Amino acid sequence: MRMKRKQIYLDSRSERKIQRLARATRLSEAEHIRRAVVSYTADLPDAARAQHPLLEMIGICGHKSGPKDAAVHHDTYLYGRRR
Repeated sequence: MRMKRKQIYLDSRSERKIQRLARATRLSEAEHIRRAVVSYTADLPDAARAQHPLLEMIGICGHKSGPKDAAVHHDTYLYGRRR
């Protein structure tokens, strides 16, 4: 899996907790943060898809009942108006 560098800010209490956890488990702080993100976002894809109109459009243009002019009028289909 390819990793991307991210910078985060933690309050002092959270920093101390993650440092202690890393020492106790002999895993890096970054590994614990990655695992926390995976856990926190485990149920997110369905919720995010329901809230994002672009994700709802994926695949409809290949379907016979989908719009034929989506490439040109995508804003209308996404937002209900032209941008």
